[in-house]
Amino acid sequence: MRTTRNRLGIAVVGGAAALTLLAACASPTPTPEGPVDLGDGEPGAAEDTSITVAIPFPDITMYSMFTLATDLGYYEDEGLTVEVITADNVTAAVASGSADIGVESTGTVIDAIRGGVEIDLVSGHYCRQNFDFAVQSDVKSVDDLDGTSIVLAGTPGDPAEFQRAQVLKEEGWDVSSINAEVVYPGPGSESWTEFFVNDKITLQPFYADDRAALEEHGANIVVESLRNWANDVQIAGTKWAQENPNTLVRFLRATLKGTDFMTAPAPGEFPENAEEALDIYEANDFDVAELRESDSVWILDGHLACPNLYFDDEAWDTTIETQKLEPLEFDSDQLVYLRKAQELLGLDNEGPATLTYP
Repeated sequence: MRTTRNRLGIAVVGGAAALTLLAACASPTPTPEGPVDLGDGEPGAAEDTSITVAIPFPDITMYSMFTLATDLGYYEDEGLTVEVITADNVTAAVASGSADIGVESTGTVIDAIRGGVEIDLVSGHYCRQNFDFAVQSDVKSVDDLDGTSIVLAGTPGDPAEFQRAQVLKEEGWDVSSINAEVVYPGPGSESWTEFFVNDKITLQPFYADDRAALEEHGANIVVESLRNWANDVQIAGTKWAQENPNTLVRFLRATLKGTDFMTAPAPGEFPENAEEALDIYEANDFDVAELRESDSVWILDGHLACPNLYFDDEAWDTTIETQKLEPLEFDSDQLVYLRKAQELLGLDNEGPATLTYP
């Protein structure tokens, strides 16, 4: 569930500046060659002890592993302090050095790497995606969408549009079979819902915090589906990662612990640490009143995460296929830091189990 902090104690990287930085960071610069040798046993002392993590927007659960790992002392145990900032362009912030680590959509990262931007995909973040769609109350089948306006993405060119169209087709709502106008109300789902409740569109994807308004309007929820498709991933600047390998391993180990706290006992089961996690969110100025009333196993969004922060070439290739991106071979050496952190915690890099949509 997305919400906004009442008071943001975080910095913001501006969009125009970030885009300029991204273009500059794609130019050739010398970087260390090949994967680093992390050796056996415990990592060495952190080279850089102050880490800046860039996220695209504040969210009560989507980036909560960083909040949890901070408040539970996992980063402190690794000798690290972590600051989370928001950035209009996370990839640019990381590539330019404005941030050390970032969370970005998988397709965006693939395209950036293809374009020569010097970033490494260092771990997964969310290994599943939920696809939920609402239609107007008088829509009973895909044929009723013919001649109407629908939303599949907020902005033109968003690769998520292809994934959503594929899911709709697989669920019996093939919008390519009818003549509907695809419109783009803006990047935030709140703008899609505004269009919907004002009867400007007949179909939209939605998130948990859109549901109440849609149900009040009388919408039909026609698709609720979960796919084992990588959503977001964690990235680092290539040069920064290779100059700070012990820092990165220690950061990932602490983040893995935070993710495990969020998902325990396992994704798809009611989180055993829900109350303590909500207390931590509230202490960090998030409004958790609605979440405290929930009895859903999805209360912390743990169903979308893999406790091992899984990513591999299959996740990479699936993203390319479902988002209709140009093929690009995955360099698995980028995951050397994740594999080391997993090894230290006795974890493997197994992909996500298939969960039942509750």
